[in-house]
Amino acid sequence: MNEGMGGSGLAADLAAAAESIRSAAAARDPWLADLPLAGIGWATVELDRATRELAEAGPFGAAPRDVALGASARRSSTGRGSPPAIVLLEPDAEGLLAAALARFGEGVRAVYLGPLDRADVDDTPRLGPPRPSPLGPARLVIGRPAWGPHALVLAGVAPRSRDD
Repeated sequence: MNEGMGGSGLAADLAAAAESIRSAAAARDPWLADLPLAGIGWATVELDRATRELAEAGPFGAAPRDVALGASARRSSTGRGSPPAIVLLEPDAEGLLAAALARFGEGVRAVYLGPLDRADVDDTPRLGPPRPSPLGPARLVIGRPAWGPHALVLAGVAPRSRDD
């Protein structure tokens, strides 16, 4: 299933798929609905092909891997603002992204929300530990199916001290 590939509606298709993932996550954790959409994660089995097929949303450059999802990444030059970054993700481990691809095929399989100032504090409910991601430190929203789709929350810009 190659949802949203090509054509003039690519940005709208990607945004609609991302909002669907955010809405599903926010059904259990309503505070997620208030976070801005910082990135849209497109799962693929071939980064070079996805880079060509989604060129309209690019250009794409190298990005840090997403440790929580187990994926190599490329990202568009936009992000942490409007419009959200498009993050191309290819599994490089037998992890969450590989499970999403096996179950659903290629397409929007992750969203990056935030930043959330308290996401760098370990007691934020239902968030995994901070891990490197293509958009900076991010925490996986836990308690969702291992095959996704996945929601990640970006940590705030500056870590808070224990005196805050």
